[in-house]
Amino acid sequence: MVCRKGLIRICCFLCGRGAWICPTRIEVCRRVGEAGGAVHFQRYTTNYGGPLRKPSLLHKGAISGGSSMQLFATILRDVCYRLHGVVVGSRRDGPINARHHLQDLFNRRLKRGQCFRTPCLGWSEFTCSYWGPFRDGITEIDAALSMEIPSMLIAVWNSPSSGAYEPRFDQNIRVVEGVLEYRAPKSWTSRQNREVIEDAQ
Repeated sequence: MVCRKGLIRICCFLCGRGAWICPTRIEVCRRVGEAGGAVHFQRYTTNYGGPLRKPSLLHKGAISGGSSMQLFATILRDVCYRLHGVVVGSRRDGPINARHHLQDLFNRRLKRGQCFRTPCLGWSEFTCSYWGPFRDGITEIDAALSMEIPSMLIAVWNSPSSGAYEPRFDQNIRVVEGVLEYRAPKSWTSRQNREVIEDAQ
């Protein structure tokens, strides 16, 4: 889920605290006419040579197989999402309405195909083959898919801006007929007069 929030921020965000986008709903999609009702998992292994390696692997130089660390992950394959969210925050950030400004910025960049960096799903090597406006007539909600996610990371910080590290997990999250309702922390969405915004697939 946090990854999906990251996709929104790849398109646009404000550096200040005036407004931010909170995801509210994810629709798992499939191509029109294709069979649905299942997600596809795949094992993935990569070599890591960064600073978070085990201490015993540091300072070994370029010895073959001796200085890198293998990371193992289970990933989702061939996924398609429609993301929905709301713009929340202060009405004003100086002379401008911060929420309206962020919504306009988001829509403009989505239409132009602009973003800060290449959109990806989790790790940077899993780039999106498409991101943009909803593709009516090409994709549809996979209503045959219902499943339970045992544990899901909802938030990394205790505040959407300038927050402290405080990861939060929700258990037994349900995807019902292809739809997952996102339970964002109440403190993130309690502002009044929220502006509705839709993100890309």
